[in-house]
Amino acid sequence: MPGSADVFKMINRDELSHVRLYQRVVVEAMQVFPHSVDMIYEMFDTAVKHECQWTNHIVGNNILGITEQSTEQYTKYLANIRLRAIGLEPLYKDEKYKKSPYTHLERFSDTKKDGNTKSNFFEATVTSYVMSSGISGWDEI
Repeated sequence: MPGSADVFKMINRDELSHVRLYQRVVVEAMQVFPHSVDMIYEMFDTAVKHECQWTNHIVGNNILGITEQSTEQYTKYLANIRLRAIGLEPLYKDEKYKKSPYTHLERFSDTKKDGNTKSNFFEATVTSYVMSSGISGWDEI
C-alpha cells in the first residue's frame, strides 16, 4: 500500500492544525463571552457523542484491540486533554478517562524512540518488524 502512510500523515497534520486553530479561537471566545463556558462543555459533549457514534459505525468491534468501549474511553480522554489545553476542567471525571486505552499500540507507531519500529506499518516488509519482548509464548509456537 505505497503512499498510505503519507496520506495518514497529511490527514493527521490537517487535524492537528484544526486543533491548534480552535484552541486559540475558543480561548479568545471565552475572554469575549465569559458566559459561554457552559456552551463549550455542551459542544464538547455533543462532539464526543457524534465521534463515538461515527467511529463505532465505521469500526465497531471489528478490529482486534479496538472496541466500542475503548473508542468511547479514548474519545473522552482526548476531549479532556483538549479542554485542559484551553484552560477548562475535564468534562469526564471517571478515572478511566485519565489515560489512553491504546498506550500499548503507541509503541508500534514510534519510529524514533523506544518503539524499535524500523518502518511504517503500510509500507514495510515482514522482516522490518522487531519481535516484542513483552509478549510471552511465541517461542512455543
